[in-house]
Amino acid sequence: MAWVDAAKGMSILLVVMHHAVMFLQTSGMAPPAVVAANTALASMRMPLFFLASGMFVAGPLAAPWRTLLHKRVAFFLYLFAVWTLIRFAFFHIPAVAAVDPYVDDTDPMALALAPLIPGSGVWFLYALALYAVLGKLSRGVPPWLQLGVAGVLSALVAAETVQLGNEMWDRMARYLVFFLLGWHARHVIERLAAATSALRVVAAAVACVAGAAVAIALGARWLPGVALALNLLALVFGVLFAAWICRYRVGRPLVALGARTLPVYLIHVFWIALLVVGLRLVPVPPAAGYALPVLMALACTALSLLTHRALVAVGARWLFALPARLAHSEPAPVTR
Repeated sequence: MAWVDAAKGMSILLVVMHHAVMFLQTSGMAPPAVVAANTALASMRMPLFFLASGMFVAGPLAAPWRTLLHKRVAFFLYLFAVWTLIRFAFFHIPAVAAVDPYVDDTDPMALALAPLIPGSGVWFLYALALYAVLGKLSRGVPPWLQLGVAGVLSALVAAETVQLGNEMWDRMARYLVFFLLGWHARHVIERLAAATSALRVVAAAVACVAGAAVAIALGARWLPGVALALNLLALVFGVLFAAWICRYRVGRPLVALGARTLPVYLIHVFWIALLVVGLRLVPVPPAAGYALPVLMALACTALSLLTHRALVAVGARWLFALPARLAHSEPAPVTR
């Protein structure tokens, strides 16, 4: 479905822009308004990504445990381990470490504990592996109960009423409900996407802005359930917008990008760090801070795709896929 790829393309661009803002903020090049806008976009950024991921998980979860463990769990955990080590080595370069906003990238103790406490850089991969196991274990549980428990957990964690002792585990607890929603409510989401129109996209955008404004004005952002409601509003907008824009030529780059999100997710932060190192060496007008996150997101996304192509061309496909000896292969058919 083209609109799902468009939604994933939107999400990865928002992720790259988020990290660009974080690195720029560390170097004093992100205006407060840009930081505030980046925080507001969190309502849609990762929930939309997990919703899209959950929409195609029914097949893998119905497969035998051996297939699921190879294709989902081992795959994501392998990438998690490889790229955690790469980030650790890269961010020990002094000039790069100076612009890094994430302390766990260079902490040896954090590296040793990464199998239990995933780092802030590649926690998404860890979450997808964990969600696959939880989904398989809960297949016999009624969907309404799964969504209810995950929804309550998300509401409590977002309000900081419940905390699991680590920010990454809090994130995984908070976003599980959107993965389950994509899995169990796929047909509802498809009907929402099919009903899109320009008017409904605008109405959803207005509802998102109005909901956020009311929550801020009333100081209700930290009440249990408010953040979850804002997430759901943002998801409605994200689905409607993705389904609408993919009907037009202007949406084709988003669709194409959505089919290639993994290498962008893995590589983009290295390019962001290098660009910010370079920007620190030249005078940057304060006004440029408003445009830099968007420009850097577009540039680093393109550079990540080119880097992926180059690495695969020189035989480094193992950076993006399980080695053949670890990958799952279906048994050959028996013939007479």
